[in-house]
Amino acid sequence: MTSYADQARINRYRSQSIRLLNAAMTELQGGKWTRSEELLWGSLTLAVKGAALSRGVNVEDDPAVKAYAQALGSELRDRRVREAFEQLASLTDSLERSRETRRRVDRVYRVLEDIGGAIEKLWDLVDTNLASQNGEV
Repeated sequence: MTSYADQARINRYRSQSIRLLNAAMTELQGGKWTRSEELLWGSLTLAVKGAALSRGVNVEDDPAVKAYAQALGSELRDRRVREAFEQLASLTDSLERSRETRRRVDRVYRVLEDIGGAIEKLWDLVDTNLASQNGEV
C-alpha cells in the first residue's frame, strides 16, 4: 500500500516530469537540442521513479533507475519503456547527424515519440497501480 508521503512524492514527480517533458519539446522547437535532451532525461527519470514508488520500490541513483526501466519494460513487454534510456543516450548523435545532413530528421522524431510514449506509459502504470491499491480496479 502506498503511504500518504509516497503518494505526495509520486504527485510531485508527475508534475515535475510533465513540466520537464513540455519544456523539452519547447526547447527542441527552438533548436536547443542539448537542453532538450537534458530535460527529457529528467522527465523520464522522474516517471520511472514514480512507477517504481507506486509499486513499493524506491530507486534513487541513475544506474538503478535505468535498470528498473529495463526490467519493467521487459515485464510489460513494452519496447519503449525498456529502451527509453538507450534511445535517449543515442539522441545526441541522431541530432548531430540530422543537423549535418539535413536528413534523417524522421529518425529523431521517432525517437522523441518513443520516449514521450514511454513516459506516458509509465504514468498510466502509476495510475493503474494506485487504483488497484485503492480497490478501484
